[in-house]
Amino acid sequence: MNGKRWLTNRGGRVAFAGAGIALLALLTLFVSGIGTSRDLPTAEVRRGDFLVSLTETGELRASRSRVVTAPPVRTSLQIIYLAPKGEVVEKGDTLIIFDGTDLRKNIDEAQSELEIAQANLEKSRSSIASNLAQLQASLESAQASYRIAELRLQQMQFEADVVKEEQQLALRQSEIQLTQARERIEQQKIIDEADLRTMNLRVEQARANLLKAKRDLAKLTVVAPQPGMVVYKKIWKGGDYSEVKIGDQPWRGQALIELPDLSDMEVETTIGEVDVSKVRAGQVAKIVLDAFPDREFSGTVKEVSTLAREDDNSSGEAKVFDVIITVHESDPILKPGMTVSTTIIIEEIADTLSIPLDAVFPLGDRQVVYRAGGGGFRPVDVLLGSRNDNFVVVREGLAEGDRVSLVDPTKPFDAAAWAGGEAAGAMKGGATGGVSTNGSENTGS
Repeated sequence: MNGKRWLTNRGGRVAFAGAGIALLALLTLFVSGIGTSRDLPTAEVRRGDFLVSLTETGELRASRSRVVTAPPVRTSLQIIYLAPKGEVVEKGDTLIIFDGTDLRKNIDEAQSELEIAQANLEKSRSSIASNLAQLQASLESAQASYRIAELRLQQMQFEADVVKEEQQLALRQSEIQLTQARERIEQQKIIDEADLRTMNLRVEQARANLLKAKRDLAKLTVVAPQPGMVVYKKIWKGGDYSEVKIGDQPWRGQALIELPDLSDMEVETTIGEVDVSKVRAGQVAKIVLDAFPDREFSGTVKEVSTLAREDDNSSGEAKVFDVIITVHESDPILKPGMTVSTTIIIEEIADTLSIPLDAVFPLGDRQVVYRAGGGGFRPVDVLLGSRNDNFVVVREGLAEGDRVSLVDPTKPFDAAAWAGGEAAGAMKGGATGGVSTNGSENTGS
């Protein structure tokens, strides 16, 4: 294989390039064997690599993008700082700061409530301890009275029964008082434990309120969740949508900033329903920025939509399919929203013969070319293969080096008109001539 190639340019038109060989549009003089003698433009059949591609306009976007929202805090919000629009930030950099005056007041109030609750708890603990000590003393007194009554009864073995019965009654009374003293302590412990739980809950609630206020204050400083470029969102204010700015008072959860990750970009484009069957995930693509036409990036088709939609750029009922192309390189000049031209490589055929489409003519139910030879042109049946916008593969019927007419020699030919129209298009690689006539050569592979 000699390394020659048909290449698709950005307009979907084709030029021929290769190792040391370029396609020359040859306007060669021949005397037609069909009809009268005339000067006709011709092209030479060349061998090389043939490229079929599809070129569409698309738009850059970040494949990973995070939306930053207003924090969910229980206070009114007002923006006092915004990271500059278009600034590239790293994870953790400050994006938005809200006014924290109200929350600082909340923190002071919560701190005061916590201190009061803690003081009340300590006061309750002290009171409970004092009450328990008094009850414990009463219990000990009741225990002592019971033991004395019991001892006296034991000492009355030889006393009269009436005296013994009186002492037994005193013992039972002491026993009842002892039981009541014990029950008062147990009941008071239950009451005291409930009171302490309540007081502790008040302390924990006050502490939680203080912690919540501090966390809310911290949330008023919003940082970047990932690296990316600052893009302001539009919010509803004053009866219209406009970009967020310092002084705005958004509601909780409202989207304020979008943060596209510029290290991983992709192209969003569309393919017409006629061509969508040619495109599939994994195909190689070339990407050129409209703003930097000298910079080319490589890519791969990532996703082809399975559902068609109406073409936003068409006034008719044309249908298109969304296509996502991953950009392989990372470069600071790649920004979301930039317009690009994407060329998807549909097919690449190595070492084959190609001619301009302008050289193919219908003859009855056949396709023929008019090959130069014997002082004129003769129709030759050809078997054609893949084609792009301006060129077609020849499988059978021609040989490398043959010359074919770019106009029908059986019809009248106006050389001046062709030179001003068809030839001009051919020299530009246009659809009418389909031939590049700049004569340049590529020395690459």
